[in-house]
Amino acid sequence: MTELEMRILEVAEQLFLERGFAGTSTTDIAREAGCNQALVHYYYRTKERLFAQIFLSKVDSVLEYIDHYTYNGDFFGCLRQLIDFYFDYINHHRRLPFLILNELATNHDRRLQMREFFVENPQRQRVYFAFDEVVKQEVEKGTIRHIETFDLLIDVVSLVAMTFLTLPALQDMLQKSEPEVDTYLNKRKEEICLLLAKGLSAD
Repeated sequence: MTELEMRILEVAEQLFLERGFAGTSTTDIAREAGCNQALVHYYYRTKERLFAQIFLSKVDSVLEYIDHYTYNGDFFGCLRQLIDFYFDYINHHRRLPFLILNELATNHDRRLQMREFFVENPQRQRVYFAFDEVVKQEVEKGTIRHIETFDLLIDVVSLVAMTFLTLPALQDMLQKSEPEVDTYLNKRKEEICLLLAKGLSAD
């Protein structure tokens, strides 16, 4: 990938996160990247293809983490590491939940794209079913209560995402400084870990 391609990708990501897909044009991307619009189309063909590359790579990051994780038999430790990774990742991309939620809620084609990218992709199915097998084994051993893997992942995603979806309102209402926000986020992450651990306990 050339330096200009990387620059276009970085600028496009920043603009999509700030303005959303509909609010961003290839003209905007070219201007911010310091090139002409023709070069944006030369490298990425369309705004849709450029957005898809960014959007799907971001959503895919957690699955990649799970795919490379070596399970050592400590389910709650595994869950904690998954939450840590996902929470810290979103903390570094705070606008990402807004972008994903908006696209999935308003864009039918994006939902079909997500289905093709995840549900119908054998490699990503393999990652999901490997984690599903871990959950089923721990349920059978009595480590955790019965829960469907999909429900568990939705619990993790929704609790973390909602923290960041509500963060701007909390910052404006409570006038928190950035260090105070960091303290709040750390406490919130601990609360999510505790809530899920207690909710999954078989006791």
